[in-house]
Amino acid sequence: MTYSLTITHLYPDHLNLYGDTGNLIVLRRRCQWLGIDCTVKALTMGDRPTPGETDLYFMGGGQDNDQVAVVDDFHGRKYDTIKADTEAGAVFLGVCGGYQLMGNTFLMGNGEETRGLGIINVDTRAPGSEVKQRCIGNLIAEILPALYQQMLSLYTQPKAIPHTLVGFENHSGQTYLGAGVEPLAKTLVGFGNNASADYEGARYKNVFGSYMHGSLLPKNPHFADLLLGLALRYRSGDSTLTLPSLADREELAAHQYVVEQYHA
Repeated sequence: MTYSLTITHLYPDHLNLYGDTGNLIVLRRRCQWLGIDCTVKALTMGDRPTPGETDLYFMGGGQDNDQVAVVDDFHGRKYDTIKADTEAGAVFLGVCGGYQLMGNTFLMGNGEETRGLGIINVDTRAPGSEVKQRCIGNLIAEILPALYQQMLSLYTQPKAIPHTLVGFENHSGQTYLGAGVEPLAKTLVGFGNNASADYEGARYKNVFGSYMHGSLLPKNPHFADLLLGLALRYRSGDSTLTLPSLADREELAAHQYVVEQYHA
């Protein structure tokens, strides 16, 4: 059976820092290798999404003024459809500034707190006096056990995958998880959600947020497969659907290099 997925890139002309469009390249290429028909659509200012069309939404980061620019457009034209899709099980990935923007409120560089998109119950606040530095550098985090087991369950044949996620963080905003939201992973190197947190990222249903960019998915093919597998299960209605295993030699070598270089 041939499967197909529709991926929607939110605000690619506003939220496009740090090379995070590389995440879309990875998703599209892995679909190609797995024999999945993949359509990538851009959804920008003024556009309205079609209910039930998208299987996986992606949103990257941007400058503060770019983040502000999209909020009114999102609530006026996109919120109802995207919120309904994600509540029904569509996948959503927000990275760095996109992660902050997904929440209820987020911090601007001038200290003003601005409404977020309201896709996930998190808040990003201005650094307090206890925060002495920007959260910047390599980030390594151990995937939480339940999520790791779900990753393993997505493969048709058993596959050895890392217990970690790796990336690069660069943020001053401090993100805090609200009720009903779980972290992605336990921080081993770096900061993660905030300067005093033990955890990185967030998950609610199939909605994921992470501070890891540079890009996230090329060095974490197991996380890319999780997103694709969940999107396919959503589209097909088959909660037992599994993916063939790709070799991922170069991808996992890049992942392991980061772990060996920065995690003693």
